[in-house]
Parts: sequence; structure tokens; C-alpha cells
Amino acid sequence: MNKERFQNFKRMRLVVVALTVVVVVSGFKLMQENSVTIDKREIKNGVALYASNTNYYPVTIELEADLTNMTSSENNPLVTVLKGRSEEKIAELKVKDLKSSWGMKYSYIFYQGSIFAKHNDKMGYRLPFKIGEQHRLDQGYNGNFSHSGESRYSLDFNMKEGTEVYSSRAGIVVETEERYSKGGSDKSFLDKANYVTILHDDGTFAQYSHLRKNGVSVRIGQKIKAGERIGYSGATGYVTGPHLHFTVLKAKKGGGFISVPVKFATKDGIITLKEEETYTAY
Repeated sequence: MNKERFQNFKRMRLVVVALTVVVVVSGFKLMQENSVTIDKREIKNGVALYASNTNYYPVTIELEADLTNMTSSENNPLVTVLKGRSEEKIAELKVKDLKSSWGMKYSYIFYQGSIFAKHNDKMGYRLPFKIGEQHRLDQGYNGNFSHSGESRYSLDFNMKEGTEVYSSRAGIVVETEERYSKGGSDKSFLDKANYVTILHDDGTFAQYSHLRKNGVSVRIGQKIKAGERIGYSGATGYVTGPHLHFTVLKAKKGGGFISVPVKFATKDGIITLKEEETYTAY
């Protein structure tokens, strides 16, 4: 831009409305509103929008722009995914007629995970406990107590408090919680479970929940192989007794998650686990 046009750019009717909506799923921490930001940078005859994500997990951004005498290089509304710990240019907004007034305003929401993630259904997960140990599956898929709706593909392994918990699949630790000490069947305990959340390379998450107080042995940002110890089981949160709650999650449009059915590697092959059966890790 020449100086005259740049001055016009500086005093144009430019109103930026950044309405960030944070969506939370039970077990995930509340995202900080400033963990995902969108900044404007001057380019020739317009501005570029850059998004920054300080979280270790990807986020989905939905942005809608109200443009006056401007065009966008991307679809409007825009739906895009930003990788964890990254910054990317997500759109360029160019002035159509530099002799006329121009401006923009935009709003956006962001939420955890990629809505474009596709689970690798060929994956055989490792049982989440020590090799040689046996544990009973107290509640399986579509379990009557709490595995319904978007949580229907969850698994509850019977474990005494303090049992070592191992990762079922490789990934990156993106969330942990270990400050809670109590649990019970009252709904007030729903958001008081300790857990570890691991991001997989296909964009899905595994969550290991109800760990004991101070029962997390990994850190956020740590790369994990399948079969690494990640914590110790407990009875925190919404529980009727000590156990390990395991679920694989995929982000859904608008925020929140749905559970994904997975299979496990056992001595009988890669199978879907059955409720009330006992399984041995190997």
C-alpha cells in the first residue's frame, strides 16, 4: 500500500469482534480464552488473519466475517483446524476497490480437537494395565450405569486403588488432572475425576479417568509409547468404587466429543471386549 492508502486503512471503519466460545467436555480442563487468538497483519491491499494455538492439542476454529468491499481467500464462514502449539495464516482479506471505503468485522469460536479426525479402525489397542495382570470389565459399551449417549463406547476396568495404569496407544499427553481426592455416586462428583488424556496421531484422544490423588506419572507435552506407565488407578469423580474408565474420543462440530468404539489386542486376537469378562494384558 502507498502511504495515503495505508492511512485510509488505519482510519477505516474496522470493527473486530472476537467472540470466543469455550466448549468443555466432562473430564477436559476449561480452555483459557486467550489460548487461541486471531491477529491481523497488514498485507498489500488488505489484511491477513493469523491464528495461534498455545494448547498441546489441535483446535477447530469456526470464523465468520462481515466484509465491506473486501473478499476472502477462504470460504466464509471458515472452518479450519489449527495444530497444537502452532501459528498459521488462515485467511487473506483483500480490498476490492481501493477508492471506496472498506472494512470488516468478524467473530469466531474454537473448541478442542479436530472435527476432521478419522479414527484408525485397524488399530489394536493394548490393554491399559501391566503385562500379566488380569482385570474384569465391569461395564462395557452401552453399559446400563453410565455408558450411554455420546459416552456409550466407554469401558470400566475393575482395579484396586493404586493399580498401575499403562497407555493403550502411542501419542502425546495433552491434559492431566490429579488434585482430587474424593469420589461418589452423587452427580456433584461428575467433574472431579483425575485423569490423563493422550492425543493420537489420527487426531483422536484416549482418556484414562478416576485416577487416585497425585496419581499421574506423566507430564503435558510428553510423547508416550504404547505400554508406558502413565498413572495409578483410583476412585475419584463420579464412581461407585475404584476402577479405570477408558474411552477414545473424537471432536464433534460445535464443540464437545463423541466416543469411538475400539478393539484390543488379546491372546484371542484383536477383539471387541465384552462386559463381565476378564482379560489378561500381554
